[in-house]
Amino acid sequence: MNNQAVWQKYSGKVAWPTIFLFVGLLLGYVTLTYFYVKGLSGVWTSVIGALLAYGMFTIAHEASHNNISGGVKSYVFLESMLGWISSALLLFPFSAFKVIHLRHHAHTNDPAKDPDHYVNGKNVFSIFFRCLTLIGHYFGLTLGEDSKADPAMRSIRKQSMVFVTFLSVTLIGLIAIGAGLTLLYVFILSALIAAPVLAFSFDWIPHYPHNNLDKYHNTRVITIPGLEFISLYQSYHLMHHLYPRVPFYNYKDCFLDYEKKLLEEQSTIEGFRTQDSGLMKRKNTYVDLIKGSTWSYILEVENVFQETHDAIKITFKNLDQIPFKFKPGQYVVISDYVDDVLVSRCYSIFENPNTGKLSVAVKSVPGGKLSNHLLTNVREHYKLKVSGPFGNFTLPETVKQPIVLIAGGSGITPILSILKTFLDSNNHHITLLYGCRSAEDVIFKEELEQLAEVFENRFSYILSFDMLDSNRQYELLKFIASDSLCYICGPQPMMDASKVVLAKLGIGNDHINTEEFAIKTPTLSGISKEVLFTIHQEEISFSTDTEETILEGAIASQKTIPYACGMGQCGTCKTKLIEGEVHWKKTEDIALLEHEKEQGYILPCICSPKTTIKLNV
Repeated sequence: MNNQAVWQKYSGKVAWPTIFLFVGLLLGYVTLTYFYVKGLSGVWTSVIGALLAYGMFTIAHEASHNNISGGVKSYVFLESMLGWISSALLLFPFSAFKVIHLRHHAHTNDPAKDPDHYVNGKNVFSIFFRCLTLIGHYFGLTLGEDSKADPAMRSIRKQSMVFVTFLSVTLIGLIAIGAGLTLLYVFILSALIAAPVLAFSFDWIPHYPHNNLDKYHNTRVITIPGLEFISLYQSYHLMHHLYPRVPFYNYKDCFLDYEKKLLEEQSTIEGFRTQDSGLMKRKNTYVDLIKGSTWSYILEVENVFQETHDAIKITFKNLDQIPFKFKPGQYVVISDYVDDVLVSRCYSIFENPNTGKLSVAVKSVPGGKLSNHLLTNVREHYKLKVSGPFGNFTLPETVKQPIVLIAGGSGITPILSILKTFLDSNNHHITLLYGCRSAEDVIFKEELEQLAEVFENRFSYILSFDMLDSNRQYELLKFIASDSLCYICGPQPMMDASKVVLAKLGIGNDHINTEEFAIKTPTLSGISKEVLFTIHQEEISFSTDTEETILEGAIASQKTIPYACGMGQCGTCKTKLIEGEVHWKKTEDIALLEHEKEQGYILPCICSPKTTIKLNV
């Protein structure tokens, strides 16, 4: 049975336990109101009310994922009604909560885009303050100036304003008829007490320490018996993030079905069983880093050094003093938001792996979107998305011949890592030919000169300010041994010339390694199709290529379709296909159930048009 079938056996049905829970909680509010009127103290009323509000959050939470209706069409209105009532009892508009919560799923632990990352304070006091004020943060996201520029939030902004107005009028009316204290103790204080508890238990605890971006490690499972009832199964939070369409009361059973896979992935499973990790330890979420596999983290910049007039060195802080593991010559992918669009580029690591440090060099590039952004904005304590290590431009484990390194401009970065590692662990000779425009453009100048001085008997350092065409390279490299192992990184014309020269010197292709980061702009070869969509009774149209997703076409045409993750996992862009046909880029592990697709729902972020299509957003 494939992964999709396993989790879907827990979904796609009306969630009667959630509906019964809602009815029970609603009766609880009625009963609590009765006892307060009969003389129950305000303090006890608010404490008991906070427990009810805590439970009501689960109703709103389940409704935001369409887990109450289970995608069954006839129950969608009931689900929406339950979502609005439960959210209103928490003093917040349901439509805004849904957008905010789905964004949390789309950008888990991303400090720039995850709204719940707000609770990640630096100490106990800041964490307490942030949990206490999370609802204010939510209102800022919903009604603040930035919400006008956000497509998803802008689409429900009027609903939120109507809700706030309606809630205010209702509160004023109840106060006017003498029900103010009842309102205060049974509902308002209850919600305000529950809010920081929910923030701590649903947002801070599950995601601590809030910096792993990998889907198997960005949140946790805590297996302590009975905790699932206290937390309403949020102790199995990882299962919710992996499969958000599974109702909360099925998290544990779903976990047991997937436990073998999670143990293989070394997911953060904590508790008292022999196979579990200790409770709430940061290193439990760093297992991918510790074992030396590829990882994806939010990393903090330790320092920035101005290497040349147009190049900087960025060194990242180690996580809990854990050394970064990589091979000399490998690279990481760094991502950051430029004009609110996530841009990713590859940057080679220039450190010797034996240091356990992670550092990259960033050079100004004409029109370079991310590089120029990093040069301008990155400072100490700045946080960036970093994943890796990647690449096969590496030294073999054992080297029994001389090494020749050819670098041009910023191509020196992976070459330096190889150079330092080789000098640190080998007695063979190594030659570096490094071409730069001028003395002011030499990256790592002092470090290279120091290495040349310390290892003068084993390291030949050739620095050239001439164009490294084939004639110039042949003149400088004609002395190298024919069995040399060669590494080339730099501008494409230089690398092409290097290959010609090395072949002329009798060095075979199996001894030549190149590193290329050429950015290939995809060319769209499909046929343009028209997309018509209706959003809040406004009809909008644009044309998009059949090779693009509908969302990509909308963004390129500057049209508004609410979205968050762009990968089919959060469901923010869920849309009804009224006419036409689409092609699905992928169909597994997406935010739609099978019968929702049968009803005509699609996800524009992973669908492209086969024909002219009409959508209802």
